[in-house]
Amino acid sequence: MIPERSVQAKAAKSVFFEDINDIDIYIEDTAFGYPKLFAVLFTRLLKEQYRVNKVFPLGGRKAVVDQHIEHSSPRPSLYIIDGDLFLLTGDTVDNQKGLYKFPYYCVENILCDHDALLKVMDEEEPVKSLDDLEGLFNYQEWLLNNEDKLFSLFIEYAISMTLNPQEQTVAFKVSDLVSSDKGELHDNKLTVRTEALKEMVIESTSLEVYESTRNEILANFEISGLNKLDVISGKDYLFPLLKTRAKSLVKTKISDLNFKLRLAKICNVNGISQALEYITC
Repeated sequence: MIPERSVQAKAAKSVFFEDINDIDIYIEDTAFGYPKLFAVLFTRLLKEQYRVNKVFPLGGRKAVVDQHIEHSSPRPSLYIIDGDLFLLTGDTVDNQKGLYKFPYYCVENILCDHDALLKVMDEEEPVKSLDDLEGLFNYQEWLLNNEDKLFSLFIEYAISMTLNPQEQTVAFKVSDLVSSDKGELHDNKLTVRTEALKEMVIESTSLEVYESTRNEILANFEISGLNKLDVISGKDYLFPLLKTRAKSLVKTKISDLNFKLRLAKICNVNGISQALEYITC
């Protein structure tokens, strides 16, 4: 009961900010700086309709979903959850009035916008031109070399979450899978990781169950309309890889949080524009 009261207390804070907010937005992320990050994104998205000066973190998907169910305020509101591995495994939680699920693994997927990354790099670089940085960063090359590898890994993570949930998945550090300071995945390290996940699942179930689950997850993805990078963790994989690549070209001491906040101000937010349809009015 104590955690439940804690969530309710966090949600209740919104009443103290009604004079600076036209809408109450609730999120999962309680990490330092994330309420501001979300406020920046949704100020841009909702600028024609609502003021967003304060966003309220509740701590976890279940807390957000449960609080949405209990919500009774007549004020405009929106509860936001991540897509997570449920984008691949299937989800019992759908978009509905007042509740919006990102069509991405997490908020960092939105921030990992190629053009936005280049703009921040350009602001941090005292010598190289934007064109030079674009050529050196070579996002298309990075995509060609890493997109399918990351997707294959996250298919294994989705299978593992479904059949062997006690095994570590996304929390496994991407830094243990890279080949250099260019944000590239190491083929052999990746193979060892994916094979280990596969073997553990087969040991706890069977090859037939593994293959059936894998085919089902791939079928879910095919009809989802999502891109491969959408189902990769932006927080734990995409952002660290692309940040590493950027910092190999531009010598900067910019912190991860500052980098993310600056990206939030300029990244493309069209991918979450559907959120407007689910705001309670």
